[in-house]
Amino acid sequence: MNDLSSILPLTTVNDVLASLRELVRLTRQREEWTQADLARRSGVPMTTISRLERTGLASTDTLFKVLFALNKLDAFEDMLKAQLRLVKFPKTLEGDFEFTPKVIQRVRHKEASR
Repeated sequence: MNDLSSILPLTTVNDVLASLRELVRLTRQREEWTQADLARRSGVPMTTISRLERTGLASTDTLFKVLFALNKLDAFEDMLKAQLRLVKFPKTLEGDFEFTPKVIQRVRHKEASR
């Protein structure tokens, strides 16, 4: 199985920004769209698309518009929903406790002699 975290380790903010700009640029290129095409489809100015692909920086609404136009918003939404489910758990259920399995001993009773 291909472990994406070994290919693109996201350990810093700069790693995330680099991955984001690559996602946008490579997806746009795969669709064979120019930056102007993506700008028109997303409603985001072409200069902003260019900056996003160079730096990974964009406002949240701009990022969502671009991801929607590239048909990548569902993956972000799935990740966000998963994170929200985790946050809704009480902290005690998050793994801050140690689980020790209960040991069950089986005792054999000798049958009474007749």
